[in-house]
Amino acid sequence: MILGNHDRGKDFTGETLLKQIRILGEKYCAWDLRVFNNQINILSARPCSSGGGYYLSKEVRGVYGPITEKESVSKMIQGSEKTIKDLPLIIMSHAGPSGLGSEPRSICGKDWKLPSLDWGDRDLSVAISEIQKKRIVNLVIFGHMHNRLKRNLGFREMFKTDNKGTAYFNTAVVPRYQTIDDGELLINFSWVEFENNKLKHVSHRWYSESGKVYEENKFL
Repeated sequence: MILGNHDRGKDFTGETLLKQIRILGEKYCAWDLRVFNNQINILSARPCSSGGGYYLSKEVRGVYGPITEKESVSKMIQGSEKTIKDLPLIIMSHAGPSGLGSEPRSICGKDWKLPSLDWGDRDLSVAISEIQKKRIVNLVIFGHMHNRLKRNLGFREMFKTDNKGTAYFNTAVVPRYQTIDDGELLINFSWVEFENNKLKHVSHRWYSESGKVYEENKFL
């Protein structure tokens, strides 16, 4: 788990954020690597990001200190050096990386007011570029930028790949719950599958409370 910008608390000391980190225990990850079930590498980026280049909130500074943009990049690269080479690598962040487009509908594009621009994280973008020089980054997953655009602009691009073969997947389907005509509650999850260490399936799925797939938007 990585925390987002609305999870950091508003006490400016970082005390609320620190309490959450302690409660989450081993489930929490930021600027670090976890090898999940000896099947996949999960590298976590900067916690509590709100996008827009590089910004460290007072709460995050209260817990981690005044981490510079360069230091944030270094932390992610250092984490990547602990990956198991033969397993896929997923990078997990709250906000996506910069460099993926500056239109309102871009996967990390600013849509709520003009001018539209790239609202991705610079440190994450630089770290990905450096890690790609040494190994394959199979997938980058993030949220923050909602699928339904502001100003009645329609819907956001939620999936794309770069020329290095890295896939980028925005999981921020908002709201994440909906009720259909018969009163049944549906819950949205993002779903990915790997086969022989290669990404084979990417989709947004609406599940019923009983666990059945009601609807699927498939990207890969």
